Amino acid sequence: MADVNYEKTGYLHDPFRLFHLTDRQVKNYDCHYHDFHKILLFFSGDVDYFIEGITYRLEPRDILLIGAGDVHRPIIRSAAPYERIILYVSSDFLVSCADDKYSLETCFQKQLPIRSSGRTDIPQDKKTEPFPVLRTSSASVPALFKLCEKLEASLSDREYAAELYSRTLLLQFLIQLNRSFLTDSFRYIETGSSNRKITEILHYINEHLDSDLSIDALSRQFFISRRYLMQIFQQETGYSIGKYINAKRLFWARDKIRHGMSLTDACFSSGFHHYSTFTRSYYRMFRTTPGTLKKEL
Repeated sequence: MADVNYEKTGYLHDPFRLFHLTDRQVKNYDCHYHDFHKILLFFSGDVDYFIEGITYRLEPRDILLIGAGDVHRPIIRSAAPYERIILYVSSDFLVSCADDKYSLETCFQKQLPIRSSGRTDIPQDKKTEPFPVLRTSSASVPALFKLCEKLEASLSDREYAAELYSRTLLLQFLIQLNRSFLTDSFRYIETGSSNRKITEILHYINEHLDSDLSIDALSRQFFISRRYLMQIFQQETGYSIGKYINAKRLFWARDKIRHGMSLTDACFSSGFHHYSTFTRSYYRMFRTTPGTLKKEL
């Protein structure tokens, strides 16, 4: 994966977008991330999926949960038809649906150790499992696929209150997805190949965003040279360490602001040393300012 550039792709101006896609030839995808959540329902294909340093071998009826800011890309192994439904969901929309008792973002919190939401509705034994691929034979999977297919069909509906109907189906799907997660209906697969050192580094970064994460500090922490650290990080993730850390800090700060933290506290607790640097970086990432986000809450 050397020389792959890791970029943010796309902006989501609606609560959600749905695409039903089938590739019938081998395509190469670069590593990338979004500032919205991504749910992928996998139907068929000869596909591995790279997510945050780990590569997963997909099987039909797998469901992938890729949170905002997570580095990912599919790896197409052959020309076997790669069919999937991709559902992009706005984090702002999910936050607007939450209250003190529940959050529809709960299912996304399992990809990395829970550190930003502070919620209590996530079982203790699930808080440190970094596995974003759901695989199960339970009855909840056919129901979820059926709901998503109904949602897809509703998007061509021109009847009365069609938009409201589609949004209602989306909420049904997300509620059922989170219920299945919370009731252990899903098994998160652990059969992914990875560079163990990179996985440890990614885990450490996401657990210590407010700490010194300079190249020197990380090389000392993991007993590897600066040059080797930068080389393997780029090779495995398609991104430089600095850009990865900056993106993770900004997503963490945005989440904290949405949950009531002051702008100043979000700035410094996410690892930025100057508020002006924080606001400029935030605008480049999200095309808006943290102050605007705060006013919209």
